[in-house]
Amino acid sequence: SGMGPGFAFGGMNPNMHQRRRQQQQQQQRQQQPEGILGQLVQFLPLLMILFLSFFNMPGESSTGATGGSRYFSLTPVNPYVNPLHTKLSNVKDIPYFVTDKFVRTIGRDRYQLSQVERMVEESYKRYLLEECNNQKNYKKKLEQLAMKRTISEQERNNLVRKANNFDLVRCMELEELFPHAVPAHSRVKQSHTEF
Repeated sequence: SGMGPGFAFGGMNPNMHQRRRQQQQQQQRQQQPEGILGQLVQFLPLLMILFLSFFNMPGESSTGATGGSRYFSLTPVNPYVNPLHTKLSNVKDIPYFVTDKFVRTIGRDRYQLSQVERMVEESYKRYLLEECNNQKNYKKKLEQLAMKRTISEQERNNLVRKANNFDLVRCMELEELFPHAVPAHSRVKQSHTEF
């Protein structure tokens, strides 16, 4: 056949087609990064807010508030000075504190308030779990000290009495408010079946 590869596709050179396509792709590639970067820069403030609120975990925030949220504190510390109690969550009457702005805005919106109360409930459960563990460790430490051979009989008796009288109040509260959070075998208040 007398026709060379240059005359395929109705007389147009296929190499020209390829070259034109490559140039278009390069132009698109050069425009895209700016587009994506531009979009990211637009969403940066929003991403920062989400990032910060996501990583603001329980414990103390920079303001000294406890509970790990910018909406409330489990302890009264400025600006969280308005006392509230959970009403809409599963566990009622958990005390928490909010700002004046919260009272004016979220406090008036039943749906948003229920969302915040769910967070309060979760924070309080984490707080009780942590405190219960601390109390158990303290009691265990007293019992271990009482076992030491180097202490006098009087010191031993004092430590044993102290350990026995030390109530694990946070553990009891945890079991009462969040029964599913504590496995039956590790409960402080063993349920005694009465006959």
